[in-house]
Amino acid sequence: MSGFSLVEADSMDQALSTARACPFLDIGGLLEASELVPMTGQKPA
Repeated sequence: MSGFSLVEADSMDQALSTARACPFLDIGGLLEASELVPMTGQKPA
């Protein structure tokens, strides 16, 4: 199973706190958290 979610947070700590509440972890799933960065030459949304 795979997928992704976008989480808006003020800090990585806040994003990780939100991720820790994911029910997928209760069944042995793994999550990866990473920060979005704008692509070179693109304006941030």
